[in-house]
Amino acid sequence: MERFFTLLLILVLSCGLAQAQQKHSISGKVTDNTGEALTGANVYINGTTIGTATNAKGEFTLKNITAGNYQICASFSGFKRYRENIELNASIQNLEMSMEESTGTLGEVVVTGTGTPHHLKTAPVPTELLNSQMIESAAAPDFINLMGSVSPSFDFSPNTMGSFMQLNGLGNDFIVILIDGRRVYGDMGGMNDLGRINPNNIERVEVVKGASSALYGSDAIAGVINIITKKSKRSISANHNTQYGTYNTYQSTTNIDFNSKIVSGHTTFSQSKTDGWQNSPYEVDGDELVETDEMTQNAYLRRNVRQDLEFRISDKLSIYGGGSYYMNDNKRALSVKDYGLFFEDFSYNAGAKYLLSKSSNITFDYTSDTYKYYYKYNQTKEGKYEAGDYQLNSDQRRDDYNLRWISKLGKHQTITLGSELVQEFYRSEGRLQHDEESVNTLSFYLQDEISLFDDLMLTAGLRVVKHDNFGTIATPKLSALYQLGHFNLRGTYSRGFKAPTLKEQYYYYEKRGTLYLGNTDLDPQKSNYYSAGVDYNNKWLSTNMSVYQNDVDGLIAYENTELLPGDADNGIKKRRQHFNIEEARTRGFDVMVDVKLPLGFSFGGGYSYVDAMNLTEDIRLDYVARHYGNVRVGYFHHWNNYHLNVQLLGRLQDDKYYHEEPNAKGYDLWKLTTTHQLLHSNKVNLKLTAGIDNVFDYVDDVPYGENRGTINPGRTYFVGVNINFAN
Repeated sequence: MERFFTLLLILVLSCGLAQAQQKHSISGKVTDNTGEALTGANVYINGTTIGTATNAKGEFTLKNITAGNYQICASFSGFKRYRENIELNASIQNLEMSMEESTGTLGEVVVTGTGTPHHLKTAPVPTELLNSQMIESAAAPDFINLMGSVSPSFDFSPNTMGSFMQLNGLGNDFIVILIDGRRVYGDMGGMNDLGRINPNNIERVEVVKGASSALYGSDAIAGVINIITKKSKRSISANHNTQYGTYNTYQSTTNIDFNSKIVSGHTTFSQSKTDGWQNSPYEVDGDELVETDEMTQNAYLRRNVRQDLEFRISDKLSIYGGGSYYMNDNKRALSVKDYGLFFEDFSYNAGAKYLLSKSSNITFDYTSDTYKYYYKYNQTKEGKYEAGDYQLNSDQRRDDYNLRWISKLGKHQTITLGSELVQEFYRSEGRLQHDEESVNTLSFYLQDEISLFDDLMLTAGLRVVKHDNFGTIATPKLSALYQLGHFNLRGTYSRGFKAPTLKEQYYYYEKRGTLYLGNTDLDPQKSNYYSAGVDYNNKWLSTNMSVYQNDVDGLIAYENTELLPGDADNGIKKRRQHFNIEEARTRGFDVMVDVKLPLGFSFGGGYSYVDAMNLTEDIRLDYVARHYGNVRVGYFHHWNNYHLNVQLLGRLQDDKYYHEEPNAKGYDLWKLTTTHQLLHSNKVNLKLTAGIDNVFDYVDDVPYGENRGTINPGRTYFVGVNINFAN
């Protein structure tokens, strides 16, 4: 299979040696509807690799274009995308492109649901968008804080290892996380290592719920999160953002971009750290409370560096690649453990895109991601280890080969056809039955986007999955959008399939007297997802309401099993093993509202109701609350170069259910952020941020070992600075 993909890539590359033709150029200027130049707007020829960004005066030049009919486009954050059809027989000069400001997120373009660009308002697969303004206003110290602040559909159960994430009642294993379309792989203690995602580096977040897309694998039973990072199209750009807060919590990100006719590059370096905090000085030891030095949030140091390059070989062919390294040094007090936790991730990717015609292209992508988990000893034990030694606990690797063909058939239909090979490897001496396990999954997928009449859009897809251990299954997808004036009516059905992970089948470990066991007799999980929704949008108001039901057969969870003779002598008090819940279901509804008010005020928020049930035992699913909400109240005003943005953000949720232990208490947290733009010019921008998190000083101070609704330490303060240079 690898040879097949390699051969196809060679054939694609060889197509780039085409006969040269007479070339023309297009130059012009991009402005807003008041005539003010837009610096850094993206200008490109649709269906080609030709594109650039406007300079400090809003000017641009596109070169080496063959004669023909084209669509020239411009995009800029906060503005509706500009399109104009042109006939190019000779070079064009002084082309004026006036862009209209968007009243909300509706003019923004999303790509995650179908792999092709659509305005959010008309995206055929329902997509939730967190745009750059929302992300900046949240001034979040980490990804958990960001998503909890702006979206009620997400919930997190953080602890000292990581964070158990949920989307509409289903957890980590059912959520596919992408960064710029590349899948994030590996976990820490069964939870996502979300430290790899720095909010300072996020341009926008697109969320597709349920296994609605045929493109990313049917294992996305809960949904797909695609994080699009910041990248500049200017000739050269440097951006630095730093935020500092209570408990010596610090994060900084530096981005450097360059773009020329042939090559573009993007470099990013981010670092974050905290001294940690303790919400309670007690922990549960059997039936007693004892004093402890355990931290609610361990101190940590995280670093992440990434380099991306793209080469435009011709106006039809581009090749690209990149790599990243991430480390997470999670520290513990000497009196708690003789080791801390150390995680590292190395990933790299390469790919090519070839334009077969103005309306057809083929892409090949390869991504490899290796995630390792260590003990890092903080003290010396004679004859066993020295302080600073590392002990590898697990080594996970995922190789992904993806070949995709997209073709637009006329104005009303787009076909996507692709194949994906995924190879997974898991190595852990003493924690896997055979120390190393592996599995291959081969998939083929087809997607058809078609517009019927002017108001009805359908997206139908089929993904066929062949798994080494669980055979072949087909999973259909269907989404429909009907436009009726200011209303959009939506509906989705999708079938999902998720095989047990290597960890769920083979991994075992002991923690605090509990032995957690894999199960080689697990069955795959299958889902049926249904949703229906309605949007209403006008100049001042944007609303959405959707209802959903996700039926999951064979949901994998933990159950208690009988102790074996000798367990007590080895300190084992409880055994828990993975098993299949015969029938489970999550259902509920989400409501989102955004209102643009006079005098610079705005209001937004959302509410999510979740009913998550183990139908086999007629009990609620663990880790899930029923009611979640978010509130956003904003004020924006500017005086010449000084811009003021004030946001009050609220997060509310009720008790989180645990059927064997006390529920985690509900809470409401409020955050006040202010952003001050002090300098705004064509080449330099300067912003300051200051705010208060947890304004009313709420602390969930239950003893360590019990379930917490939030690990927020109480009222904290933060300041930040962002400076950008561009040419």
